[in-house]
Amino acid sequence: VDDSGRTNRSEMTRWVTGEKVGVPSRRIELEAVNLIPSAETYASGDVAEILVSSPFASGTGLLTVAHNEIIEIRSFEVTDHAAVLEVPITDDHLPALRLQVDLVSTVERAAADGTPLVGAPRRPAHASAEILLRVSPAQRALDVTATPVSAVVRPGAATSVAVEVNDAGGAPVEGANVLLIVVDEAVLALSGYELLDPIEVFYRPRAASLRTARSRNTILLEDLEGLYDHLEEDEYGADDMAGDDMGGPAQDATPEGFLAAVRENLDALALFEPDAVTDADGRVTVEFDLPDNLTRYRVMAVAVEGADRFGTAESAITARLPLQVRPSAPRFLNFGDRFELPIVVQNQTDSAMWVDVVVQTSNLELVGSAGRRITVPANDRVEVRFTARTDSAGTARFRAAAVSCALDDAQIVSTGSETSPIGLPAMSCDADAQVVVVPVYTPATSEAFATYGVVDQGAVIQPVDAPADVFPQFGGLEVNTSSTALQALTDALVYIVGHPYASSDAYASSIMSISALRDVLSAFEAEGLPSPDGLDAVVRYNIAQLSSLQNDDGGFAWLSRRHDSFPYASIHAMHALVIARNNGFDVPSGAMEDGHRYLRNIDRKIPDDYSQRIRDMLTAYALYVRSLDGKSVAGEARALWERRGDELGLDALAWLWQVVDDADVEAEMERLLNNRAVETAGAATFATDYGEDAYLLLHSDRRTDGIVLDALITMAPESDLIPKVVTGLLAHRVRGRWGNVQENTFILLALERYFETFEATDPDFVARVWLGDLYAAEHEYSGRSTDRGSTLIPMAELLAAG
Repeated sequence: VDDSGRTNRSEMTRWVTGEKVGVPSRRIELEAVNLIPSAETYASGDVAEILVSSPFASGTGLLTVAHNEIIEIRSFEVTDHAAVLEVPITDDHLPALRLQVDLVSTVERAAADGTPLVGAPRRPAHASAEILLRVSPAQRALDVTATPVSAVVRPGAATSVAVEVNDAGGAPVEGANVLLIVVDEAVLALSGYELLDPIEVFYRPRAASLRTARSRNTILLEDLEGLYDHLEEDEYGADDMAGDDMGGPAQDATPEGFLAAVRENLDALALFEPDAVTDADGRVTVEFDLPDNLTRYRVMAVAVEGADRFGTAESAITARLPLQVRPSAPRFLNFGDRFELPIVVQNQTDSAMWVDVVVQTSNLELVGSAGRRITVPANDRVEVRFTARTDSAGTARFRAAAVSCALDDAQIVSTGSETSPIGLPAMSCDADAQVVVVPVYTPATSEAFATYGVVDQGAVIQPVDAPADVFPQFGGLEVNTSSTALQALTDALVYIVGHPYASSDAYASSIMSISALRDVLSAFEAEGLPSPDGLDAVVRYNIAQLSSLQNDDGGFAWLSRRHDSFPYASIHAMHALVIARNNGFDVPSGAMEDGHRYLRNIDRKIPDDYSQRIRDMLTAYALYVRSLDGKSVAGEARALWERRGDELGLDALAWLWQVVDDADVEAEMERLLNNRAVETAGAATFATDYGEDAYLLLHSDRRTDGIVLDALITMAPESDLIPKVVTGLLAHRVRGRWGNVQENTFILLALERYFETFEATDPDFVARVWLGDLYAAEHEYSGRSTDRGSTLIPMAELLAAG
């Protein structure tokens, strides 16, 4: 501290080493080496010095240098607990070198109290450490600048950005590829976007994957008691083991006809130019037109030269006008709305302005004047509000324009030797205009009600009451007719046939779907499917593959006989084999007998940790499959119903309903299923929950819909739920199919039953629709077709018809 109280401090570090004696151990423990680099980072051409601080006074060391692979191995000697290693750094060492040092030596044996054991032979010792030397990529960084020709421009104006690229030494880089992007700063700020530095991306340290195998840690030292017995008979010199070996490492119209340019292009992206290339001076200029936004744009440039040199730069362009108009419209409107349209007028000059503000609309009606004259102070803004109301639903557009014109000084002309004003004033104008589009929605809640039915013969009369308190401009009565409830099912079957997984459920699903659907789809001349012979070959192949997964207990594994049988997979497999045999395919009799034996004992095959709801579903499914093969299961089905009743899940109810053979029970089951339907105006669906264990059944709600639909068609073909469930299922398809193999299989089985029940006869009829005495539509059907006829009677005509 000097006389003025000012403090000056310096600091120096010295490493002090010394021999340490630890607690005795019979094992050769790996000790630690301290590695101290001469700098934090290095550059190409530097020589890194690493001080090795050894726990041993002397010894032999091995230095391993790795950069994605081992690039150097050298040995060195340690004296006085230290050694200094030099490693030249080259450009190829980016972004880091990994150094590993391994030491071997001998040290004195220690007694039980930790003191040196005099006269005892020295024991082996080894130590290791590694360090990462970071090599700066600064020499590969490009110095990039991106300079707009003007920092402030008018919106929509032509402008340019000049990019200059130099190397780390300041020399221009010819042929560098430049990506130039200009984006609205407000959009980038919303996501907090920052331009990534390619140097940081491409020169991150990577693991060297260096693994070392050591043999000294396998050495077991002689017990101290035995060692004491030999001290007097055999003494060793201190250096007897010094030579130990080492193992190796692994505008709208305005006053006086002046036109204001309308700003319509409000794109946030002003420029994306990925193919700019620098010239011999390392420069390139990119010209472009700005969008019409009044905003600040971020200019971002990324330069690449060759495969290993990168750089970035950022700058800004501000788009503004002396006079700016900023409409602030609502995001949406409702039909019948009356609202205020705020327009902010901004003066960016140092003088006050008289400004005329005008609004022009489409599908909007202004309440009051369409124009105002206001005064806007210098460098300030004023809000103007226009009252408007919507005309109809759809899209509303309005154009807001602001114009300010001022007289300049009188123009001066020269006549001979005299100079005088001509008396005609000059006018200068500033203007801005912007178009805004706003959706106008239907004001009330949209409601729809639907009814479905089947016309077998004659006619069906459906009473329709005209709704009250509705807008006649919206809605109406829609009548759809079709000769089939089935849409094109080809995509669903193609998905199952081409399913790539060799699992029991995939084989079974393919067998079930092809066996059931081949006749249906051929009736509609479905495209994209293999020939009938080809489909039959697929079924026969899958029967063989599925049979090979059957275990000795009669059950089926998911993927291999080496795995345990799973209840759901086993029942599903037997379901497929029964359907295949019922459709004329040969199925090994042994497989059928063993499978039925498994199903008869399903209660004992279900693991104890399965929930009761899952046990119910599996038991009911097994009963249903046995029934399909002609087995008598009604008594077992009634017993399950008596035990579980309305606690049964929807899948179990749907299967038991078809096999219980008891009119009273069947009626109760139908009531339960109807009560659990979730209906909308156009569709119906069912949902059940198996909790976190749903995967044990490959469960999904769409599959449940298919299972219940199959039961409804079989047991209650007159149910009005049937067409609604079919419509709901068809509406849930994506790219022509449902979500997974299980959904597609059970839905296709249900739709096949629908076809057999309701569409066995080829269509040949004309569907005519009357609304009272009003003839509304006519749709003709001849032969199999998935076409639909649709007629919409507007609400106004429906109300007029009474």
